[in-house]
Amino acid sequence: MTKVTHEKQRNYKMPEQQTHEGAIMRELSLKDENAKMPTTVDPEVSNCHPPKEVDDDLTDDGDGDDDPSERFAEVLANLNQEMVPHLALAVRRKLDPDAGHNCPVVGEPVHGSFNILFPLDFEDGIRWMIKFPITGVEGKWDHMAANSLTTEANTMRLLKKETTIPLPEVYDFSSTTDNIVGCPYILMSHISGLSLYEVWFGQHLRGVDPETLRAHRTRALDGIAAAMAQLERYSFMSSGSVLFDSNGRPTGLGSKRLLDSQAMIDRWWVHKDPCEDLLYVEQPPTTDVGSFYTFTMDHRETKQSYGKGAEMLLRQMISWIPEPLNLEPFVLAHPDFNFNNIIVSRSIGNVSYPSWLTRDWDLLMYSYKESMDAGVEPVGVWEDSPDTLKHYRDVYCQSVSKVRGEGTFQETTRRSLITGNLAIAADDSQVRLHILIKIAGESFGDPDDEGFLRCMDLIHGLADDEVDESEMAKLKEGFMGLLDESL
Repeated sequence: MTKVTHEKQRNYKMPEQQTHEGAIMRELSLKDENAKMPTTVDPEVSNCHPPKEVDDDLTDDGDGDDDPSERFAEVLANLNQEMVPHLALAVRRKLDPDAGHNCPVVGEPVHGSFNILFPLDFEDGIRWMIKFPITGVEGKWDHMAANSLTTEANTMRLLKKETTIPLPEVYDFSSTTDNIVGCPYILMSHISGLSLYEVWFGQHLRGVDPETLRAHRTRALDGIAAAMAQLERYSFMSSGSVLFDSNGRPTGLGSKRLLDSQAMIDRWWVHKDPCEDLLYVEQPPTTDVGSFYTFTMDHRETKQSYGKGAEMLLRQMISWIPEPLNLEPFVLAHPDFNFNNIIVSRSIGNVSYPSWLTRDWDLLMYSYKESMDAGVEPVGVWEDSPDTLKHYRDVYCQSVSKVRGEGTFQETTRRSLITGNLAIAADDSQVRLHILIKIAGESFGDPDDEGFLRCMDLIHGLADDEVDESEMAKLKEGFMGLLDESL
């Protein structure tokens, strides 16, 4: 890189802060798609689930005009619904020969983001759930999907057996369409309780007073930190997805499936194809932390000049991330409480902030308005103010300290505000520029217009191979300081 020796005219335009297709697809990827991990708040609101942006797949959260049954029409057309209660009874009697001979009553379907679930009520009051993926039809169900469902079910079983994390009991699963119901499924116990979205925004949704709300939120974060701490024993030298043998024992690591949101956007806008089928890409295991972050960028070529510059700046920031010493670099983690995200870098791993606590740094996704504090109902989801999110990030750091002690783990938690958003930017080109502007602005100590201009100077300089080295050095100095701040 060479130093710029002339003054450029800065005609940059700040990108508009609005939701578009890329942001929508990242929202879907956060909701993706399998059983979400509950956590415990207190006896009155126990076995809670993550907030709405990491949907627990037990609540439809579409745009209101969508008929959720239409999205699952193909699955429902292929599903032999008459055989569902017979399947459940057969599994129940295999587990408990004295369970009776009457089939359970199949309740009304519950639509999640990428799954449809049916409650199954047995005559003795026991309730199970059976879950079918939206892509679970012949022609769409491939080896990646089958491996993902198998990993999900076996991981849930492993953690249910070896930890105290409150997960559903998996009674049976099938990762093929060649079964008596005609669709892949997971048959599991039902966990009752309020969703954490209802608990977290209880002041708006349940009339909870401020003191009780603070107590519920703090207990929720304590429960999440305690659950995540139990994943520390599952540390690895490589990223990937846990492989299991026929008896459900871990045997190694394999590729993991990622939602390819950019390919879906290209299909709509470049190829003018209105198809809404989900597209996935397979990420192979890697021992290199940097490659783990940059897989999506490595997988897809950026054509625009400023896009290449933004990618180069992002790669530079990723290269500055320090990984914890004396620890295996990858760990079993569910930052979005999603069993498709299995073995990830420690910097965004099991002690990272829950994703809803860092939304204010992902500007395209963050829709907070001051009117929400006054109880004005939003068009989308409720949001916390930046100050509130910062407060609860501090609370979560304290929660991690309670179970892990001071030091490396708390440091990793604090840094995950930055590292987690860099991972988002690496995965989604649609939000990349906004996140870079935010992080660069904070690193320079100029979070407003001047920080935006300095960030854009670097992006265009990188694209043109004319970067001011002293400015890049200032960015690095500020970035490294930012990692150690309590933000």
